[in-house]
Amino acid sequence: MMAPAQFTLFGSQHLAVLFVLAVLAVGMAWAGRRLQGAALAWLGRALAGLLLCYAGALYFQAFRNGWLHWGTSLPLQLCDWVLIACLVTLIRPNHLAAEIAYFWGLGGTLQAVLTPDMTQGFPSWRFLQFFWGHGAALLGIVYIIAAQHFRPRPRSTLRMLIALNVYGVIALGLDLAFGWNYGYLMKKPGGSSLFDYLGSWPWYLLSIEGIAAVNFWLLGLPWKLGDRIRRRHGADST
Repeated sequence: MMAPAQFTLFGSQHLAVLFVLAVLAVGMAWAGRRLQGAALAWLGRALAGLLLCYAGALYFQAFRNGWLHWGTSLPLQLCDWVLIACLVTLIRPNHLAAEIAYFWGLGGTLQAVLTPDMTQGFPSWRFLQFFWGHGAALLGIVYIIAAQHFRPRPRSTLRMLIALNVYGVIALGLDLAFGWNYGYLMKKPGGSSLFDYLGSWPWYLLSIEGIAAVNFWLLGLPWKLGDRIRRRHGADST
């Protein structure tokens, strides 16, 4: 078996994966708009199955290698909740789960894909499982937007920011109590990431809060602008 290369942020392997994910996202958006009925439902179930297989493979590998640990194996990372929200709404559409997937996923999981916390590249298990899980979650979000016609509800930006803070308080409380690092709330990732520019602990937690608020506002902006344009066109036509 080929020995895995060292992972390099925005190196050739990373850029290749980002390109593939971008192509798949465009294809998913096209399929979500064009397919109907059973074919569209099958695509959603296939994505849900892909996410379930990822979770099963991850825990099986951890169990086989003795990696299961309270501090690393609980579904307490932000991306874990995005995955769960995607699964819920892919199997049975749910607006709250869709909002969590959209806001937390594009605000957090996308950032994780752009600056992954890893040292080994392809074909290491860490490389494969990371982009498998995170990539499938992002494709699930594209499906939710394109096929399930997702749009944020009124005050969804504020609601998702409050929910994010509830997650943060719970995760930080557990991290402080047991010496864990879920959500990277106690220590920054080992590799290069946006965290490097946010200050030292605990001040970078305040920086994350500000970035999340701006990101969520930007993610809700396209629908607000679209509604404003439609209202203006409607007023002009009367």
